[in-house]
Amino acid sequence: MNRSGRVRPHLPWFILIGAVVLLPVIIPSKYVIGVMFLVGIYGVLAISLGILIGHAGLFSLAQPTWFGVGAYVAGVLAVREITPPWIGIIMGALFVALISYSMGAPLLRLRGHYLACATFGLLIIGEIAFTQLSDITGGNTGLLDIPPLSINGFVFRNVFHYYFLSWALCIGSLWFYSNLIHSRVGRAIRSSHDSETASKSMGINVPRYRLQLFVLTSFVTGLAGGVFCFYLRFAAPSIFSFALLVELILMIIIGGIGSLWGYLLGSLVIIWLGELINVYLGKVLPVMTGEVEAVFFGVLIIFVLIFMPRGLSGWVEQLFRLGKRTYEQVRRNPA
Repeated sequence: MNRSGRVRPHLPWFILIGAVVLLPVIIPSKYVIGVMFLVGIYGVLAISLGILIGHAGLFSLAQPTWFGVGAYVAGVLAVREITPPWIGIIMGALFVALISYSMGAPLLRLRGHYLACATFGLLIIGEIAFTQLSDITGGNTGLLDIPPLSINGFVFRNVFHYYFLSWALCIGSLWFYSNLIHSRVGRAIRSSHDSETASKSMGINVPRYRLQLFVLTSFVTGLAGGVFCFYLRFAAPSIFSFALLVELILMIIIGGIGSLWGYLLGSLVIIWLGELINVYLGKVLPVMTGEVEAVFFGVLIIFVLIFMPRGLSGWVEQLFRLGKRTYEQVRRNPA
């Protein structure tokens, strides 16, 4: 294999890392970098949920709950000065993994919409717990006075610091999941999604692999929750509610189910469309409500499902194929 053949599979990674590094240099706007921080964090959530739904066929809707638990545990440990902030993030993610393991063992025996309903119940329970445990979480007022994140003396003081942290977590998650789905475990999970009976007949321990994936995605989501908590320096139940789940599902559908890169693309599109709607449509409408944004995204989903059933990632892939064929034809038949 020549050098270009070895480089080509890694080209998207080089482009992504280069874009993340150069963006603050090209556009040193705190607003833009703040929005891109959200793209990175929500990208982690979308990829984690997407790999469950699109690759494993597990319709788990508890991702906002894991996100919230990770945030609250990290925030409470920091506010009460029990652990340093960075250890609090890890402790929060481990606590999320422990809960998801204990809950996943019985829940993953369910399939399809039964699993979706059960995990949706977890989402509702999480919302209620975040509100009612006011002595710990601050209730509806929220968890206040969260100190800034610090790691070995380095304090994350501005949005640029958190931007690089969120994208390090996002790219790391994307790389980890990409390797996972192409590993022996990933092939077993994908085969069980296609036919669970056939997978079991081949000796694959489907429940074990599904539980492992369920716990891994919840752990990564808990890490994202801890980072998000220190970025806002605030946590409230409304942040980790059903509205977040709707946003994540939008990212997965619009990005393209079954594509890890598509989930990240969906996060980029949905976050920026939300910002554009609030900024520009708010100038047209005297009262910009959440219902207007919901209608807009509802129409967008219908459009994507009808005209781009594979999502934006499928559309981008078709464009690349078309460009490749055009390039090859030009090379064979030069003018």
